[in-house]
Amino acid sequence: MTLLPLSRLLEKLPARQFMRVHRSYIVALSRIDSIERNRIHIGQVTLPIGEI
Repeated sequence: MTLLPLSRLLEKLPARQFMRVHRSYIVALSRIDSIERNRIHIGQVTLPIGEI
């Protein structure tokens, strides 16, 4: 875990490899299995897509 806000952490990550998809989640684009409506599936995990 980190004490950095997600916005700061996102600045440090490579922009072509990571994206903030919700105010609580940053995902590695290469790990996304599928996207449907307002959800992202990564393996058995489903994450919401929100307005940022």
